[in-house]
Amino acid sequence: MKNKLSINRWTGFLNIVFIISQAILGYMNVKHSVSISELSMITIISAIILIILNVISMMKSKNNGISTSGSIMGIIGSIVSIFMGIIGWIILIISSFQLFRQKSVK
Repeated sequence: MKNKLSINRWTGFLNIVFIISQAILGYMNVKHSVSISELSMITIISAIILIILNVISMMKSKNNGISTSGSIMGIIGSIVSIFMGIIGWIILIISSFQLFRQKSVK
């Protein structure tokens, strides 16, 4: 397949960066160097940015005949990770693998 999109690779990479940053912020919250309100705001803002990137990736993938399942799982994982961290992280990891693979619909 010759039409691999760089937006899918970047979105998959940023899904992983989001998971790592949330783990680091959770550790900082345990050590009391970040308050819970700051942690919540950072989580919500970064999840919104990730949702926007996954939506853009989904639209570009649909136009180029690439499977949109990774982007859809990325949107769901971003929303779920706000409320239930580890479950959302698992969904985002699966989403990243699918975004990196970029399977053709045809």
